[in-house]
Amino acid sequence: MGELVRQRMTDLSPSERRLAKALLASYPIAGLESLARFADRAAVSPPTVTRFIGKLGFGGYPEFQDVLRREVQARLSSPLARYEPAGAGTRPHSILDPAFQAFRQGLDATLELVSHQEFEEVAGLLADRRRVLVLGGRVSAPLARYLAAQLHLLRPGASLLDTERSTPLQHLVDAGRRDVLVAFDYRRYQRDTIQAARVAAGRGAAVVLFTDPWLSPASASARCVLVTSVSTVAPFDSLVGAMALVEALVAAVLARAGEQAQVRMRRLEGLRSDATWGEEPGP
Repeated sequence: MGELVRQRMTDLSPSERRLAKALLASYPIAGLESLARFADRAAVSPPTVTRFIGKLGFGGYPEFQDVLRREVQARLSSPLARYEPAGAGTRPHSILDPAFQAFRQGLDATLELVSHQEFEEVAGLLADRRRVLVLGGRVSAPLARYLAAQLHLLRPGASLLDTERSTPLQHLVDAGRRDVLVAFDYRRYQRDTIQAARVAAGRGAAVVLFTDPWLSPASASARCVLVTSVSTVAPFDSLVGAMALVEALVAAVLARAGEQAQVRMRRLEGLRSDATWGEEPGP
């Protein structure tokens, strides 16, 4: 729903856009209130809410709220709740084929979910000589580590926030308008990531968020939101779509950085060669 609202933003009237922003700022709570209370949040009339709901493709406010309630349930569901054990006597079979089929479907879904305009904007931000801070979560930490490492090869000023040794907010004390915070946050969202996005945006930094179709609350603070499919055959969310998007983003940054990135990579390779040459031979 949140991504649908973001995609339809340009089709809305000014008053409807106020509703959309009010919904995204307190998503999904704002949409679960009464129609009159939702209208009051954006200082619009109840008929404006009705028109807004209609433009999103819903037959009425109850249908709109039913979808939001299902989203809340999906957001909060644990892997254990999504686990469906095989029935008694079921013969085990290879999961390889259905898993890869799910991955292919997830990649196709991710391509549909991602805004090409926002993807290009993010690539431009990361290719610029801004300071880039990358923040991962409990599950998405490998994505953050990979992106930070690849950006370090292409440009200076990119670093991973080490949340094992300190809180994300400690790294944002000097954040400003020339900084970018790239955050990964997937369902069962992390409070510290949401707070970091809010603080970074409040200090003028550009926040880029990787999240799932249900949208982390950090999206309210994000300048760009890159949504990826997490569907798979397992009860755990898949990061295949997110990793593919990260790799596409790295390729886009390299294309923009051009010769500067190549010079930097050659320098890094030279440093590695010097370090290897100076090592003592093994037994």
